[in-house]
Amino acid sequence: MTGQTVVAADPRPTQLRETSSVIRTALLTVTSGGVTFLITNGTHQDTSISITLSILIGGIALLVRFLVDFEKRLVAVEKLEKDGMAEMRRLVAGAFGQIGEATRLYRDIESSSLHTELITRVVRSSTKISPESPPIVLEFAKAKMSEMAELFELLTKGGTATYNGEDRDWLLGLTKAATKSIDAISMAAVDHDLWQSEIGLRYLDAQGQAAGAGKRVRRIFMLDEPETFHDPALRRVYREQREILIQVRMLAWRDVPARLRVKVRDRIIFDDILAYESMPTTGDPKQAQVAETRLILKAASLAEYTLLFGELWDLARELPEE
Repeated sequence: MTGQTVVAADPRPTQLRETSSVIRTALLTVTSGGVTFLITNGTHQDTSISITLSILIGGIALLVRFLVDFEKRLVAVEKLEKDGMAEMRRLVAGAFGQIGEATRLYRDIESSSLHTELITRVVRSSTKISPESPPIVLEFAKAKMSEMAELFELLTKGGTATYNGEDRDWLLGLTKAATKSIDAISMAAVDHDLWQSEIGLRYLDAQGQAAGAGKRVRRIFMLDEPETFHDPALRRVYREQREILIQVRMLAWRDVPARLRVKVRDRIIFDDILAYESMPTTGDPKQAQVAETRLILKAASLAEYTLLFGELWDLARELPEE
């Protein structure tokens, strides 16, 4: 069994110093009195005078020694008091600083547009993760809190967030949170298998609910080849989306002006202020997967995206009824 040995401070040095000081004081008193007695006796003074002067000089020496020691102790006490007051001020300032920071944080929470109960719930839940929790729980909680902090900074300051792969939480969450409009450009290289997948069906259902609630939902299907207009699977998807009030148009790649082609991406614009952009691993629709997802809140970029969608929408057309 191993452990740490705690060594207590040895009081003996202090006691020795105090004993030495007393001895020195006594010796000084006796010596002063003795020397006085010898001097007065050597000058043939009366014995009573010699004794009186010896006692007087010894007493004066004792008093002087006492005053010197008293002054030293007084200086030490004053220094200790100053150090104690400085430490007290430091502790009080630190405590008030923490109180002030907590007060500011609470005021910010109260003034937040988010529900106070929701923020409080997050804080309280996070404090219940103790240092004794399993390491995997701690690391996972830290990662999620970091992601949340970065996302909130993005939403408040603007910028771009990147996620490796396809983030379903962003896609579905933004679709449900849209308050005005959803404008989507659907590229074959990204969305070729989307509408038969679980996430695609949930995404389409959320868009249908948004359209049913009176929000504008538009989609442009970008087609690599004009012959794709006659693809039965694409026509089925086209009809299904129109049935749930989504405005759908088709646009062949060859009909996109050359100046716009470099700007076209698989992109969803929510309320004209936030864009969700998917980047494919390859341009082959049969092999492509989502390499990364970007969330963009740059005002200048959003203005460009909105203008681009408007131009592409005017170029696109609906399929003729069969």
